[in-house]
Amino acid sequence: MMLKIKQIGALLVTMSAMLVLFAGCGDKEDGGDKESLATLVAETVSSSTTTNRISTQGPSGITFEAQIVSQGGDTEWCSFDLNKQVSSVGGNVGDPVYLYLKQNSSDADRKATIDVTYTNGYSTSLTLTQKAAGFIDYDRSWGEQPEYRSNDAYIYKTYFATFVSNQFFSGGKLRNYSVCYDLDKHISHWVAYPIFRKVYETPALSRVNAFGYDPNDQMPVIPISDQQYIDRGYGVSGYDRGHMLPQASRYNNYEPNRMTYYATNMMPQNSTFNQNLWAGLEGKVRGWGGMGKYDTLYVVTGAAFKNSKTINNANGPIAVPSHCWKVLLRQRGDLNKQISECTADELKAIGFLFTNEYHDPDTTSPRDGVCTVKEIEELTGFTFFRNLDPAVADAVKTQKNISDWSGL
Repeated sequence: MMLKIKQIGALLVTMSAMLVLFAGCGDKEDGGDKESLATLVAETVSSSTTTNRISTQGPSGITFEAQIVSQGGDTEWCSFDLNKQVSSVGGNVGDPVYLYLKQNSSDADRKATIDVTYTNGYSTSLTLTQKAAGFIDYDRSWGEQPEYRSNDAYIYKTYFATFVSNQFFSGGKLRNYSVCYDLDKHISHWVAYPIFRKVYETPALSRVNAFGYDPNDQMPVIPISDQQYIDRGYGVSGYDRGHMLPQASRYNNYEPNRMTYYATNMMPQNSTFNQNLWAGLEGKVRGWGGMGKYDTLYVVTGAAFKNSKTINNANGPIAVPSHCWKVLLRQRGDLNKQISECTADELKAIGFLFTNEYHDPDTTSPRDGVCTVKEIEELTGFTFFRNLDPAVADAVKTQKNISDWSGL
């Protein structure tokens, strides 16, 4: 059943803290004097939400146990395992704890109580509320997600994948990327994703190169009949199947790399533009996502439609972007702070905007497309950096400092 996000009169989601997954994903500190704490990323989630996370922190060397002690409803719907019912899990303080939820199809809210106990004596009881069927919201505070914009044709979806641990992070089931997919245009308005410490660029596999549909093994469903049919390209000379999230930015493991070939991550791009100027910008973005100790780079890549050009496709016409753009946000230096806690002086942002047409690769460079984030907001109608204080966001979105971005 296709789920469409409806207008929400008031924000019902209570975030226990503006905890941004992947923020400050550098090396772990000793944390000898760190306060013991365990919190839910989201205390209230929508009926369609199928993932959540418990954040644990405290002195180094401490372990914990988390146990689901009760979950209201007719069936067990909350687990620590994606594939089976697991009611308890342990680990080292500082490790994230992932919760996997079944969709709530009933007409009543349901609650789960989770007890978390540390070996240093700290304990807390957390309550997770999943709303009744029909309540669908935009309930994440990730640094790269633009603000929700109501439209009956839009489906908002986040893809989760298993990443391989390495010297930079512990891996596990993490978010891969999010989309705002337009059922009428058969293309995503934007794709949002984090890059940090070259974790996602760690070459653990060769190029997957397997274009195809989102198989809808994660919710919400984007009907295959409303996706681009791209197995053999667009059938129009001069256009590439352009990745919004580049496949080269997800070399860590097969699953996240494979997802970058989903039709929902594709836009028709001028071939010369895609393979030269745009590819060069993508490489620079990967480089900026691997600088520093606490180095998460929040990226939104998208399309603008200032003409009515389309490509005929087996599943219906695909809108051809008139412009392609990127929005970037990250901390300055090694602050090890949540992005929502930063001042404007502690953040840097920049935008890139190009027309989706031939650009001479010998005379143009990514620098030629530099603009403010505010300019891209005005072009697209989407609002960025929703989890920053409004005054901070306004200040950051007017930045256009080339010197802040090495090698630009």
